[in-house]
Parts: sequence; structure tokens; C-alpha cells
Amino acid sequence: MNAAEPDASREPSKWERFRWLLPVAVVVLLARFSVAKDGFAYFSRPVVIGLINLFGGNAVDHGDTITVGRLEVPWSADCAGLNLLILLLAVAVWMNRHEPMGRRYWLRILLMVPAAAVSNVLRVFMILLYREVLYPAVESPQLHYFFGLVLLVPFSLLAMPKSTRSLSSRIFELLHVAAVIALLAPNAIGAEGAALTIAVVLGLSNCRLPESFSRARLACFGLWLVSAAGIAFAGMESFWLPWLLLCPFVCDPRWVFSLPGALVTLASHRLLFLLPGGEWAVWAMIGYAMWRKFSEDQPTPPPAASMTPWSRSGKAAALVAASLFLLPFLSSTLLAGKKEVWTPPATATVQTVPGGLLVALPGQTDEIGLLWYDSQGSERHHKLAICLKYRGIELTPTADVPEVFTDGTHWMKEYYLQGGKLLQSHRDYVISTLGPGSSAGVHLILVSKSSSMSAADFSTRSGQLSQQLYDEIQREKGQVPAPK
Repeated sequence: MNAAEPDASREPSKWERFRWLLPVAVVVLLARFSVAKDGFAYFSRPVVIGLINLFGGNAVDHGDTITVGRLEVPWSADCAGLNLLILLLAVAVWMNRHEPMGRRYWLRILLMVPAAAVSNVLRVFMILLYREVLYPAVESPQLHYFFGLVLLVPFSLLAMPKSTRSLSSRIFELLHVAAVIALLAPNAIGAEGAALTIAVVLGLSNCRLPESFSRARLACFGLWLVSAAGIAFAGMESFWLPWLLLCPFVCDPRWVFSLPGALVTLASHRLLFLLPGGEWAVWAMIGYAMWRKFSEDQPTPPPAASMTPWSRSGKAAALVAASLFLLPFLSSTLLAGKKEVWTPPATATVQTVPGGLLVALPGQTDEIGLLWYDSQGSERHHKLAICLKYRGIELTPTADVPEVFTDGTHWMKEYYLQGGKLLQSHRDYVISTLGPGSSAGVHLILVSKSSSMSAADFSTRSGQLSQQLYDEIQREKGQVPAPK
């Protein structure tokens, strides 16, 4: 038995019970903190710009953006590097959760700081290369996080503890943990982000590669493969996180089919939060699962090392599964779904802005701006707070009008053009795009200075302006003769 592994034959001490809870709490806090703005940019930004200029390029720092030749690249919190540092720390803590907290433990954790600095510089260069090769295309948020995942895995190997288990088994688990945490990070914001994060980490705590693959696991792998195809072709991006947690090679069926396991797995999807009282139900599920887990008679120690070789079919299936961990980050880029044709009305004045259009309707005042963002491939639009977080802007809902958001100086509100309709909220949009092959539509963002009007007045005028836009589009469509 490994010295770090607890003895399952004796009653666990209070410290051992707390030791199980500690990495869960740390990883939850790190995932939540990963959405914060940071000062890590003071290292990575000058290094990136300096290296480009050193090798004959032309890079200029504008604060919120950097210009590299013909490219204008927003410098968000993700680019700054704190996000990647925190993800590396979260993965390192998780991989070492059964290790004694001695000098080697802390050395592995601290190694993640220089590893994050180097890997983040490499990630920025990957983004620049992608945009230059596929200009004027811009990477999707999922692809953006994929670049981080590609670098997250090899640098995480620096924190991998010694073990009698095979290296291939531990690398498989590392790929799974890294994919889950990388996909979790952009979903950790918002009021429901804390509950969703705890649910995901609780599910992750019950994931471990077994000594060998049973026929039942291989059969479940077939179903898991089919579900991946369904999610990818339907473009239901929000299902990737629970799909990763349910990977049959690491998911413990005894946990999933238990009452707390089933409830927590359901809580790893945002759809549950859309139901009336859904958030309260999720917290109740999490509390029940935590109580059951913490009050168990025995902790959940790692199983004893086994030299049982995998079968050829098991090895092949594991290789396919490891490759599929990349699918949540690449599917929206690789697959193109059907696309509705939405264009601003001919009566409007249109200006190009980074990633979208600034639309001005006849008679529209300068107090409110109307931004038009088309979809990228088959990818669904994120809600306003996540969209602008990707661009380095943090939003909070206003107290009086929750559907109006603010960054401290502006009011913002969102609408969607999808399925031939004007949708008033992200909830309506999620419901409308649940069907297979649904178009992603257009994301409308209305913005005004908060000093020019109240949040309630802005909400009313935004609704009138978006309705005017929709009516103009429909009027023009009605003037086009139907094809014979």
C-alpha cells in the first residue's frame, strides 16, 4: 500500500474526514476566483509584446487590447494569466489530495506559479497564430479555453505525485480532471455559479479509473459515445459538463445511481436553475450529498495498486475516450449547424465594431447604443454576463431591474433574434434553442451610460428599440416576393 493511502480497515479520524472536504473546498474556491480580474498581466503582457517585437513583429499595447500587425486582440482576464494559474493550482491540489502535506506537496503546488506564467505566454501566442492563419475569424470561447487545456495538461504533470499505479492510468485521470475544471471555469460566475461549481466538484470526487474495464463499462461507453454525437450535432453546449462527469471509465456507477449522486449530477447542469425554485432545490441536493458523504463510516481511499493489464478493447476504448475529452472545446468549431439569415434592416445605419455591428435605427437617439452579434458556426450565444466576461468586462445585475446589468458606468440589457422571434431573455433563448439543429441566431446588446437615465427607464426604452428593430426586419422580409 502507498504510504499516502489511508487504511480502510480502521475508523477514520476527524482530520481524515476533514482532509476529504479540504480539496473539495479549495477547488471550488479556486474555480470561483478564476473569474476575477488580476494583476498577472503585468508579467505576461510585456513578455508577449517584447517577444513579438524582438523577432521582427509589430505589437502595440493599448491597455484593453493589443495590436499585432492587422490583428486587434482584446486583453481579457483569461489572457492576463490568473485564470490559467488558478486552474493549474486547482488541478495540482486535486491530484495531490491524498498526499501528505509535507515539503514535496507544497513544492508541487508552488511549481504551478512559474508553470502558469510560461504556459500563459504560450497560450496567447496560440491565439494570435489562430487569428492570423484564419483571419478574420475569431476563436470561439470554447476554443479559447481549449488552448488553455492543451497547455494545462503537460504543465500539470509537474505536480503529479509518485504512485505505484501505471502512468497511463494517471494521465487519463489528469486529462479528465483538466477537461472538467477547464470547462467549469467559465460557468463558475453568476448567482448559480457557486452551487453548480460545488456540484461538479462533488461529482469529480467520485471519479476514478478502475483496475480493469468490465463489459458493463464498455457497453456504457457506447451509450456515452452516442450521447456525445447528439450533443455535438444539436449544439447543446451546456450538456458537455455533466457529460464529462458521466464518463463511464472514471464515473463510479454506485455513486451516480445513488440518491445523492443522481441529484448532484442533475445539479451540474444549468437547466435545473431555470425551473421555479430550482436554485433552492440544487442547494438542498448539495447539502444532502455533502452530509451523506461526510457522515460515511469509511472515507473513500484510493484502491490498492493492481498490475492487472487492460484488455486490448479496453485500451482502445480508453484512447478514444481520452480523445473525446477535447470534443466540448472543439465541437462548435468543427461542426457547422444550420444558420438563420438575420440582417439589419436597410433603413438602419450600420458600423462595424470588434466581433459585431453597431446598428442605429431611423429616429434613434444617441443615448442608447444597439449592438448586433451574429453567431460563430453552430455555437449558441452565452448570456450577457459571460459574453462580456470573455471580453474582460465584469457585470452585475441592478437591484431594481434584475434584467438590466451594469459595469459601474453603463446600463446593459440583452435580447435575441432566433427562430423567427424576438426573445426577451436568455431563459427564453435557452428553451428556444434546445431542439436538435436549432440556429444560434443573433445576440442583441443594448447599452447606455448610467448617468443618462434610470435603470427602469433604460429597460423600457431598450424594449421599445429592440421591438422596432424586429418590426423593421419583419417588414422588409414581407416585401420580398416568395420564390416560385
